[in-house]
Amino acid sequence: MKILFNLNFIKLLLFILFTLYLTASCTGRVSNHGTLNIEKIINTIVDRKLEKAEIEALLGPPTTKSAFEFNKWYYIKSSLLHKSFYKPELIDHIVYEIIFNAQNEAIAINTYTKENLNKIAYNKDKTETKGNETTLFQQIFKDVLKSSVTK
Repeated sequence: MKILFNLNFIKLLLFILFTLYLTASCTGRVSNHGTLNIEKIINTIVDRKLEKAEIEALLGPPTTKSAFEFNKWYYIKSSLLHKSFYKPELIDHIVYEIIFNAQNEAIAINTYTKENLNKIAYNKDKTETKGNETTLFQQIFKDVLKSSVTK
């Protein structure tokens, strides 16, 4: 009777530990992308009238520069929540637009969050990655190998 009680207790303990493991593995992880810790510096840029070279020294190169207006730089910061095999969820997305005058001094900063990103026109095209396509040669031999394995 004592051995049976211990066995049931061990089964219950293993079940609880397994349930806790599954719960912990589903909580996910947060990954940050772009320019980190930009909030500490971005508000002082216009007040100090920093130039492009000084901003680049502080924040690094901009994420992108305006193709049509040479006096605009963009710094982008985003955070994603990854949960097991689900598609990552966008938690936070901030775009800082720094506008410069003719003397390359920062004169204004516009901030766009994920709620008002529709003010910025993003290109929705996707770039296909090379090297993932199977060639005709690979497809033929894949079928040949499958048929030889099933025989």
